[in-house]
Parts: sequence; structure tokens; C-alpha cells
Amino acid sequence: MEKGLLLIALLSFLSFPFGLSAHHSTNANFTQEIISVNGVIERVRFQNPHASVLIKNTDEQGKETFWLIESGARTTLERQGVSLDILKVGAKVKATGRKGRREFTMYLREIEFEDGTVFIPQPDLN
Repeated sequence: MEKGLLLIALLSFLSFPFGLSAHHSTNANFTQEIISVNGVIERVRFQNPHASVLIKNTDEQGKETFWLIESGARTTLERQGVSLDILKVGAKVKATGRKGRREFTMYLREIEFEDGTVFIPQPDLN
């Protein structure tokens, strides 16, 4: 019985660090390089663990590229009084943020609309 408890305690202790590394930081997925992408909002997801906006960018040759623009968690944004209701599918925008380590990804700093209105979901991070 004592050996069984010792084994359980040892296994629990050894698995503890792996549980702590399960969630990633933005630094793991995004560089410090700031980039901008022009396009049209295709989808807005206001959920956990990350809110996101999908933007379709069309280059001069007509080639379409979809960019996944991530932001903070819905619960974090809501606590800060932020809503993504201003982001409407079909709106032409310029998204600016930290370039992702994966192709066509970004961590959102701000979105500028055609009329010059600027949406900044997390001003403290800028």
C-alpha cells in the first residue's frame, strides 16, 4: 500500500510540469515584427481561448489569401469592456499586429476601417 501511494505521488509530481506548459503564450506563436494586411472581414469569432477575425486579402493579380487575426480571450476582453460587435462581415479594413510564426497569422493590435475609425481591442498591449 505504501509503495502504491509513493508511486502515485511520484507520477503526480512528474506530470505536474507538463500541465503547466499546456497553454501557450503569444510570444510562442507571434514575432515582434509589426505588419499590416488590407482586406475584407470574412468571419468574426468572439470566443475562448482566443477571439479571432478572418480577413480575405486579394493581391494585384487577384490571388486571395485568408489571414487569421487572433486577439485575447473572450472573457478577458469582456472584463475590459471590449466587444467585437463593431467588426462586421464584409467590412473593408486594414489589420495591424504582430506577425505570426505560422504563415498568414497575426496577433491583433488594431483594425482601421475605411472611414478612418480605429478599433483597438487591447490598448494595454500596444
